[in-house]
This record gives sequence, C-alpha cells and structure tokens, in this order.
Amino acid sequence: MAKRVLLAGGYGVVGAQVARLLRKHHPDTDILIGGRRKAEAAKLAAELGKAGAAAIDVTKPSPLKEIDGIDAVGVFIHENDDHLLNEAARRGIAYMDITRGLDAQLRGLAAAALHAPSAPMLFTSHWMAGGPAVVAKRLAQGLDSVARVDMSILYYTGDKMGPDSASAGAGMSQGFTARVDGAWRKVGPLSDDRAVRFPSGATRPVYRMNMGDVVTLALANGAGEAGVRLGLDKGNSLLAMRRLIRLGLWDLLMKLPGMNAVAATKPGPGAPHEIVIEVEGEAGGRKAARRATIFDAQGQSHLTAVGALYALERVAGLGPTPIGPGAALPETGFTMAGFNRLAALYDAEDIRLAIEGV
Repeated sequence: MAKRVLLAGGYGVVGAQVARLLRKHHPDTDILIGGRRKAEAAKLAAELGKAGAAAIDVTKPSPLKEIDGIDAVGVFIHENDDHLLNEAARRGIAYMDITRGLDAQLRGLAAAALHAPSAPMLFTSHWMAGGPAVVAKRLAQGLDSVARVDMSILYYTGDKMGPDSASAGAGMSQGFTARVDGAWRKVGPLSDDRAVRFPSGATRPVYRMNMGDVVTLALANGAGEAGVRLGLDKGNSLLAMRRLIRLGLWDLLMKLPGMNAVAATKPGPGAPHEIVIEVEGEAGGRKAARRATIFDAQGQSHLTAVGALYALERVAGLGPTPIGPGAALPETGFTMAGFNRLAALYDAEDIRLAIEGV
C-alpha cells in the first residue's frame, strides 16, 4: 500500500521543496501538508496532486487528534513544547525532525528514549539535514582508526533561507565542548581558524561553530578530533564577529531588532552552497587521508530539502535502509546501500558530490 506522509510546516521554504521532491521521487505517496495556515497548505497540495491539507497547531496538545492513517511525519517547524513528537511516539507514527537546536534535540532524544516508541524517531537537525554527516561516515569506512574528521562550510551571504534559520546566531558567542586531541574539551566560539579550499576553487578562512554534527562526527566515526567550521563567501565578517564576541558586544547586538546570525546574512535571492569534509586515520598500518566535497548550485535550502527527503525515506520505509523503532541520528544504521541512495539523490538533484582517497 502507498505510504501516507504528513509534512508539518510543509509549505515553508524547506518544507515545500521536500513536498515537491517527495512527489517527484515517490509519485504514489499520499502527502498531507499540515500547518496553521491551511489555505497555503491547500494551495501546495493542489499543485502536487494526490495530496491534502490539514490544519495543525503544534503549540496545542494532541495536534494530530483529527488525523488518522499517517505512516510518517516530517517536521519543518520549531516544536517548543514537543506536542507533535509526543503524540507521534504514543501513536507509533514514524517521526523525522530537522529544525531542533542543540538543547531541543537533546530534549527530543530524551523524550523518544522515555517513550520507547514502536516506530523510528530520527533527529536530523544537523547541517543540511544530516546528509554531510552520512558522507563523513562513508569516508571513515574501512579505516582501522580515525584521527580527525572535519566539516567545513562555505556560506554564501546571498543565499535564501527560511525564518527558522535567521536566528541561528543566538548562541554563536558561547563556547562549547568538542572532541580535541582525543578528549572532550571546551573550545571558544569562532576559534581554531584555518584556510580551506572549496570545490568552486575559492579559499576562505573557516571558524569553529557548534551544532549536532560536532558530537556525532566524533562518536559515529570514533574520531580523536572532530569539528565543524563556517566560512563566508565575501570578506571576513566572521573575524569581525569574533572581535565583537571578545569585547562582549555580540550578545548585545543580537538583541537589536532585525539582527540574525551574521548581519549580512538576511535571506537573499539564492546562491550556491559548498562543503568540504576531511577524514584522516590509518588503514593497514599506513596513514590515510580522505576528502569529500559537496556543491549545490541551488543553495542550502535545496541541499537541506534533499537531505530531509533521504531522512523521510528512512523513517517511512521508502528507501533501502529503513530505521528500526526508537531514537536515531543521521549516522544510525549506516550501510553502503544507504550511502549510495543518498549519493543517487544528490546526483538526481544536480548536487555535485566528489570523493577522494577511497
């Protein structure tokens, strides 16, 4: 039987792209677009065909009480009270979420563990919905040990983003814990800068940032050191941001109306997105260095949507590597078949993935 998938916030910047990708790659899927603005949901549903619209409000208890027969739900809006998560867990509905910050992701994982759900619950609020984390896991395959995993991101200030991304700078002034020299250590915000050459040929300085990948890149690959770093396409606003942080001015600046992660990163008309992933380790007694690059000319919202589609496939049983019941992360249950599926989706969507040293 065809799967029935609810997309909560499915008419937003990323959610609408996921809806169209789901229809494109799984034409028989019954899609339900949900949110508080039912008229917008209905408009997209009409465009997709074989789709419906539902009014759901995740700020209220039991947001799915009027909806039956759902096989999976993908969440593309913030859940401050976890009503949708808890109801999905109680009802045995497969769940996938890409919008949680670090604290909310920890809370979601704890809730999923306490529910002991009968369906998978995939928390993939990693960079680009966890796709790059899966690529990093592929690079580490076959190594006897992994010394270092690094993910470097080149963010274009003209790229478009949804409203949930615009507040990403709130915690950028805070230090965080990362895997460094074989131990978990506190690192400073926007620290440990280095120059990275990206697939477009541009070389830019990149600086440490905190997100879920910082932890899972280390744990999933057994790495002695792991990091995620961010660079910008124009100038070096991050260097200026670091100076403001050191002077204690950044948090004050973030409180001003209209400010976001980087003053220059208001939603734009669209731009490419580039990622470099590096893995170092040993295989057969010899040092090994592996590298992957990802380039999406359609930008970070498109790359996120493709990663979210891959995650939806896994929880809904639409792809080659479905996840079993319980809490899961992007690297959970990694297989080469699963990686090949992600690579195939990237290729089908004109995302350039290149792997060296494997």
